[in-house]
Amino acid sequence: MFRPARQCQSRSTARAIFRCIVGLVVICCAASQVGAELKPNDIVLVVNTKVPASRALAESYARLRHIPDGRIVEIEIASWGLSNPPEEISFDAYEATIANPVRDFLVKSGLGNTAKCLVTFYGVPLRIGRRQLTPAEQDELASLKNQFDQERQSISAQITAVEKQAADLDLTFKPQSGTDMPILTARFQAAMTSAFRSASSIKDPAARQATLSKLTASMDQLLGKSRTIEILVQPALSNLLPHPPTPADVTAAKELLRQVDLDMGQAIGYQADAAGRKKVLELSRSSMGSLGAASILASQIDTFRIEESESAVDSELALLWWHGYPRSRWLNNPLNWRALSQHVTAPVTLMVTRIDAPSEMLARNLIKTSLDAEQKGLTGQIVLDARGKPATDPYGQYDQTIRNLNQLLHDHTSLPVTFDDQEALIPARSVKDPIALYCGWYSLRNYVPPGSFAPGAVGFHVASSELVSLHGRGERGWVHGLLSDGVCATVGPVAEPYLQSFPAADEFFPLLLTGKLTMAEVFWRTTPMVSWMQSCIADPLYTPFKSNPALKVQDLPKPLQVVFEKGQ
Repeated sequence: MFRPARQCQSRSTARAIFRCIVGLVVICCAASQVGAELKPNDIVLVVNTKVPASRALAESYARLRHIPDGRIVEIEIASWGLSNPPEEISFDAYEATIANPVRDFLVKSGLGNTAKCLVTFYGVPLRIGRRQLTPAEQDELASLKNQFDQERQSISAQITAVEKQAADLDLTFKPQSGTDMPILTARFQAAMTSAFRSASSIKDPAARQATLSKLTASMDQLLGKSRTIEILVQPALSNLLPHPPTPADVTAAKELLRQVDLDMGQAIGYQADAAGRKKVLELSRSSMGSLGAASILASQIDTFRIEESESAVDSELALLWWHGYPRSRWLNNPLNWRALSQHVTAPVTLMVTRIDAPSEMLARNLIKTSLDAEQKGLTGQIVLDARGKPATDPYGQYDQTIRNLNQLLHDHTSLPVTFDDQEALIPARSVKDPIALYCGWYSLRNYVPPGSFAPGAVGFHVASSELVSLHGRGERGWVHGLLSDGVCATVGPVAEPYLQSFPAADEFFPLLLTGKLTMAEVFWRTTPMVSWMQSCIADPLYTPFKSNPALKVQDLPKPLQVVFEKGQ
């Protein structure tokens, strides 16, 4: 069952700090990695050799879409039988049986720096199961928690000493309380700010220098010498010091920190192990001070989370080049259009879509029908099925994106739209004309088709766990139903995804209707999360409105137009 957006939290602050530290070592960093046009040369295909249909479909797709030779990666995962390809892989097996073979192929083939999009085929598992800790991991986790508690106690004592110094210099200064890491960091910042301000007023040069020396020594302990130099070079502080950092000092500090980042990435690798974590912790203690070491410890503890550690294989593969990131809960998608507007810098992130269906024949039809519809132009009506909830309701926030889309279509197109804003679903098969685009919600694992779908139709239904199974007998999920009824591009979660993980209706469909982006680009510009639950089943190159765009870029909401700005 969905939980509304405001009840959900992303990964912890400590984890975000850790990601910032280790993310610098990945092959390349950029604020945006999706080009304006995804091309056949940008694509690599992933197949399961244990399911014969998997490679056959990939070879057919490569031929029809003119994918260059040598772009098929083979993995080996046992099948349940020809009619039941594997749908889940264990948490521990993912890296060895999927991520490593794909990564090794890209490196050895020289495609590591050029491939933008992976396509998983029928036979590649849908999801990664929840993590289970081994006895050795449980022992390591207990040790990390003990080290963290000791580090936090030490930091608290150091900050208490700084607060005492600040209070001695300024009788109005009132120390804060609390020993959680965010509170300790805030206490340190407040005490240092007050102490430096008071030190600037000390008339006696010797006394002022003694005070400043004591403060910088505390900074060295808590932040490390290199970070301290980076802070002290600021004019407001350097002007107070008898011997402020020189340009050479700053250069050396930056180089040391850069080398530490590289060493950490090398120690972690793509999947952290006990030895890598130990090395990273040693590096942090020698160069990042007590606060840095505590942040690393906190993030390492967080990597042992088992809650919500399951995910979609496709969503995890997007982070193929990320070093040692925690694989529980989600990360914000660096390819999302909001990351563009905020100039977010992140490790290289791949687009991933899937060519799959309840049967091999339906998967084959998906490829052919997408090509036919792209050449002829997708036609038909648009069906939008909201629930009538106000935008002030946490669930109504998604309803509002459907209402926004309806208004946009009314204002800027002449497309036929069936719009329902009542709690109940549109009655089964009640829409008479063929449906080209569909978005609706909510009917958990209970597919109720609103009507028949036009060849090449695109649509998704917002509900939990709709891609738990695609090939199981008697499956009633919406992804299974939509694909069985001829939809060629859809989105669905492999477990509980939370409402805010779905692409917003007023982002996904407007971008699609411009005809300027492929299906892969539309999905990855609008899906909010990675290392999480959502998968997009579609030919990544499918551009159904290429020949008959229904919206102009200038018709889009202004913030969304950032997708088409030069350089994005």
